[in-house]
Amino acid sequence: MVRTSLLALVAAVLLLCLSPVRARAWDPEADRVVAQLALERLTPSTRAQVSALLGSGVGVAGCPVMGLDDSARLVSCLHDQRADFMRDLPYPAVPLCGAVPPARWCPNGRCASQTLKRFIGELKDPATPQPEKVLALEAVAYLIAELHQPLHAADNADRSGERVRVTLPGALKVKANLYTVWNDDLVASAIGTAETGLPYVRALADAHGADWSRGDVDDWVAETHDVALHTAYGRLPDPPACNKTPGHPERLTADYFAVAVPAVRIQLAKAGVRLASVLNATLP
Repeated sequence: MVRTSLLALVAAVLLLCLSPVRARAWDPEADRVVAQLALERLTPSTRAQVSALLGSGVGVAGCPVMGLDDSARLVSCLHDQRADFMRDLPYPAVPLCGAVPPARWCPNGRCASQTLKRFIGELKDPATPQPEKVLALEAVAYLIAELHQPLHAADNADRSGERVRVTLPGALKVKANLYTVWNDDLVASAIGTAETGLPYVRALADAHGADWSRGDVDDWVAETHDVALHTAYGRLPDPPACNKTPGHPERLTADYFAVAVPAVRIQLAKAGVRLASVLNATLP
């Protein structure tokens, strides 16, 4: 395997924060829940290796690596470095309608899902230098969580829901857009903080973990896309037509939240299960 230099590895993580709206990070509480759940599901050997890597003191100047649940904060910190070698790296936001070739939503194989595969390869390779392996570990934790945010895996020519105006239940004025509802509001409704939300996702992981640990990155992206298609967009009071942004605000109802909140909890549980599965397989 061709070695990825530390600079290139840092650059790849940085790319994820400077993309258009589709590459913004999920609510940090979501990332923390995923990481905490994954840590609980690691084998003793894997947990020891994770602790050794994160306790090695290796990191980027000004951005300490303290734990898996720091992965979102690490990426934000790296973003603040504002290196001039960064380029756009989108999420695999597959269009809702029609059979669209990957070259459109993942040009030249440069998207977050393909980057995750490369990081997993670096993490698995025993010859990967330790500084790169530490950053790969944090990047894998971050990307697996982010690729389970439904609107990171779908688009309807509306910047993954950013152009879909919505009102929240009980609000009289437009308060948000569909993307921020799924990125922030639903996380707050589903889990509150990482500490209060962990029992919700732990119960789901315990019940379904054996099934959810199967598959690969492409399977997970396709599954997350289906959640966007059938729930995030499909449950809107007035679901938009293909490639058409509604000309009026969507009035989200309590019924919408009653479906969407459990969907977010399931996505978080799946991400935690899958992060643990990847680490147990790559750091045996």
